[in-house]
Amino acid sequence: MQRLAIGAAAAVTPLMFATMVSPAVASACAPGQWWDPVANRCQGPLVPNCENGWWDPVANTCRPPVSTTPLGCENGWWWDPVANVCRPPLLPG
Repeated sequence: MQRLAIGAAAAVTPLMFATMVSPAVASACAPGQWWDPVANRCQGPLVPNCENGWWDPVANTCRPPVSTTPLGCENGWWWDPVANVCRPPLLPG
């Protein structure tokens, strides 16, 4: 019976430690930030205010605005709205 009690205490101790330490670490982040357990640090702000642009969550940076008005592409070229440039015609391969 004593071995069972020691085994149970050994199994529960890491869980109790993680429960007590994690909230303390997460609450140490500045307002507007959040705790990233993978990177083991505070991240933030959640979504920054990108003036004259848009937030790219994959690259974790602000990007320039994308034109919503197509460019006047000529000679069969087509408008690429992501890069906001005219691209050459696609020829069948």
